[in-house]
Amino acid sequence: MTDNENAASAFKAQQERNWHELSAGWDKWYELFERGAEPVTRLLLDGAGLGPKSSVLDIGSGTGQPALAAAARVPGGRVVGVDQAEGMLAVARRRAVEQELTHIDFRRQDAEELDVGEGDFDAVLSRWSLMFLPDADRVLHTAFRALSPGGTFTAAVWGTPPQVPMLSLAFGVAAARLGLPAPPPGAPGPFSMADAEALAARFTKAGFQDVSHQECRIVFTPRDVEEFVEFSWDLLPGWLRARLAETFGDERDQRTVQAVATAAKDFETDGGGLAVPCVAHCVRAVKPR
Repeated sequence: MTDNENAASAFKAQQERNWHELSAGWDKWYELFERGAEPVTRLLLDGAGLGPKSSVLDIGSGTGQPALAAAARVPGGRVVGVDQAEGMLAVARRRAVEQELTHIDFRRQDAEELDVGEGDFDAVLSRWSLMFLPDADRVLHTAFRALSPGGTFTAAVWGTPPQVPMLSLAFGVAAARLGLPAPPPGAPGPFSMADAEALAARFTKAGFQDVSHQECRIVFTPRDVEEFVEFSWDLLPGWLRARLAETFGDERDQRTVQAVATAAKDFETDGGGLAVPCVAHCVRAVKPR
């Protein structure tokens, strides 16, 4: 392996560990997150043009979405959801059983090593997963091959960190308290594809046509500041919580927690709950016939 290949392999292994460790937290906060994320999920599925018998591939399914929502729309079709973290897949499979969706299959696969045949699917989905891939262009080319002529790829990515406080606020406060450096430019991460035009250009380069993108504004609604703080800590990466514990003696260092709580008060509503606005970018692309 080259140095770059070794680095990418190590990065993906760390990502797999991170997501596996966070699977319980994402399961716990599934309802809160999906309630806010629903407009993006709906936009991706509407853009995919699914019919009752469509075949769908979901890349980076996590705890199940948008694969589960897609399965509800294609009762006579099939859905394959892939993810590299077994903990997340276990949650997704449980939810499929709970919803009695027998035509959905969640598989543990590296998105950059997809085991798919040419023209296997009518639609490919990716909701907030492309940003984490060291070689997203490879995934776009594989997805292009996996689509039947006229098939669609709809994807969502996050905006910049200030535009996504539901996920960036606590991490940013903790990172500042620890004096952590900013990630290097171009490094995979949740906000690394905030330039929607650049992402659309990558779809075009991969062979897609009719590539379009639009901004989607959504709102997450924790019931109060305390719930926002709990959500945030449950979903902080384990390595960051370990750094907090090492530096301050407690992964829930009270000065850090209070700083997050104080910042979260900016999103309080008159009713006492929170309304946390976030920005996603959604891309739709079509494989030529």
